[in-house]
Amino acid sequence: MTTTTTTTGPRVVDLALGDPGHPAPAAVRVALRRAAERTSFGYAPASGFGALRESLAEKLTRSNRIAARPGEVVVTTGASQGIYATLAALCAPGDRVLVPAPGYPAYRAACRTLGLVVVDYPVGRGQDAAPDWARLEALAGDARVLLWNYPSNPTGTIADPAWYPRLYALLDAHPGLTAVSDEVYEELCFDAPHVSPAAAAGPVADRIVSVFSFSKAYAMTGMRVGYLHARAELAARISRAHWGVGMSTPAVSQLCALAVLHGAGDYPEEHRGVLRAGRDLLAGALSAAGLSVELPSAGCFLWLDVAGSGLDGLSWTRAASEHCRVLVAPGRDFGPDCGDRVRISFAAPTVQLTAAAERFSRWAAAGWPGEGRPGPGAAPSPAPSAAVAVQP
Repeated sequence: MTTTTTTTGPRVVDLALGDPGHPAPAAVRVALRRAAERTSFGYAPASGFGALRESLAEKLTRSNRIAARPGEVVVTTGASQGIYATLAALCAPGDRVLVPAPGYPAYRAACRTLGLVVVDYPVGRGQDAAPDWARLEALAGDARVLLWNYPSNPTGTIADPAWYPRLYALLDAHPGLTAVSDEVYEELCFDAPHVSPAAAAGPVADRIVSVFSFSKAYAMTGMRVGYLHARAELAARISRAHWGVGMSTPAVSQLCALAVLHGAGDYPEEHRGVLRAGRDLLAGALSAAGLSVELPSAGCFLWLDVAGSGLDGLSWTRAASEHCRVLVAPGRDFGPDCGDRVRISFAAPTVQLTAAAERFSRWAAAGWPGEGRPGPGAAPSPAPSAAVAVQP
């Protein structure tokens, strides 16, 4: 193997996963210390602790404009398991699920595990950010679920509320279709606020399941606390499906989530500032290196077009590992027609982002050497294998 960079900073920089490098709120540490004084923990209720569900219903009503009651809220082991349980409650093997492309890889993994048929629908960004409505309308007739993901992973696009009437009309025209709205990045919006589609859905509100998480907004990925809102009857079915997969969300994690709701109100704004700085640092280096960089409006990823390097996304991913010791995720894992893209997290600590930016710059200066295309002055060096991101 060859390398064109020096190894300043961490030996390996992992930017493949969306794992926040910012410390969690102080309220989490306080809650953990208090939990450590308890002598025992039993199973939590299937749908989550009552106090947490009450607080989440208040949050959904206040912040998301979703008129929620505690009986309509289910606490899940991360948003991913919430989506999985929702699909299990709504679908039977062979049912068709409309999945955004590009989109979070775990959507497809969940569908495969449940024996469901993935039907991709294109979503864009920038001037072409809206989903392909013509494609959706053509496919909706025999689909059971529409997976809707805004703010988007991986593109960082925020939904324009002007799109929602078309979404509502689609649901109204197809009574067998339910929209599952993944809103994990709701607190990580840089350019415009997130608006939940269920907020103004009117008659079709009962056919929108809204999914959220503490992972990204509060740097609590390892705590595995997600939650969702659905009509009461469907929420009960989702809760049973969730119980069948993982019983209940860990009690300690729920206590931390409750502490955050009541004691970390200013944290997301601070977290956004850190992420924005990381975004701009990494984007600036890659742009200066000659790649076309579109700044995401939300989330914690650059959805990078690497065609300017002369490499495709998979080759770029492997070469970044080999030449820079930086792990990124190849675009092909997020859907068809993404072969020239890679996804790069800017949620890592500043020291790691700085090291990655310096290594990318040196790699570019050497002419983007890749597989079968060594750069000048290359020397043998061990390097890790490229990682594939499956993080929400």
